[in-house]
Amino acid sequence: MDAAFETIERDSDLGGAILAGALAYRLFLFALPLAFFLVSGAGLMANALGIEPNLIPKSVGFTGVITKQVASESNGSSSWWVALSSFFIVAYATRVLFRAIAIVHALAWDRSAASVKIKSRALGMFGAMLATEIALGAGVGAINHQTAIGGLVALALYVFASAGLWLVISLHVPHGNARLIELIPGSLLYGIGVAAVSLFNVLILGSLIKSKSSTYGTLGIAATLLLGFFFVGRIMVGAAVVNATLHERRIRLQATPPLLQEK
Repeated sequence: MDAAFETIERDSDLGGAILAGALAYRLFLFALPLAFFLVSGAGLMANALGIEPNLIPKSVGFTGVITKQVASESNGSSSWWVALSSFFIVAYATRVLFRAIAIVHALAWDRSAASVKIKSRALGMFGAMLATEIALGAGVGAINHQTAIGGLVALALYVFASAGLWLVISLHVPHGNARLIELIPGSLLYGIGVAAVSLFNVLILGSLIKSKSSTYGTLGIAATLLLGFFFVGRIMVGAAVVNATLHERRIRLQATPPLLQEK
């Protein structure tokens, strides 16, 4: 309980809700050009990777939700210049998003983001993680489309896969002098949280977008998506704060004499 209250206090001092809102905005700016890239290059992806062009829209993640909306508004044709321009925008948005995540971790661990630097290797790892997340979401969506039980099993595996991916990324952003094992709690929080948001996408977000689009149009869709992205941003901030808090408590307890610990 003491660790939980300390984590909440650290998150409040950090301004976790504000940071989550900033991450939500950057996630939205990343997902939108990505959706255009996937829609415009669906035929090319089908030929190159041997997958169905409609596999991504079946994804349980936000990529599937946004791609479905973009595909419904398009005429189904792919354009080379749209795909190419979207690719470069996605590459730039990926760097901006990764920098924002690194800043959040620096604030959570060091209370300062002055020393944040983006390395090419870390950025490449982050890009690979995002691509894997999208593929996992598409796979879970495809399995769930075939069988509900298989979808639940795939979703459970998705939790551990996402946690593992976030654990790798946690090693490439500011994390003090924490060891790999000390970053597991936040990674598990991320995996469970992302899976919960995925269920939110399937059970609630789709119907919300449908109702809000008919009532408020494009603004309703954007507001609903930003709400979902805010949840993801909150999970990212929470994962960083949990790891930083537990690590700090561990160091403090190790430095405390045994007699004082018992008291």
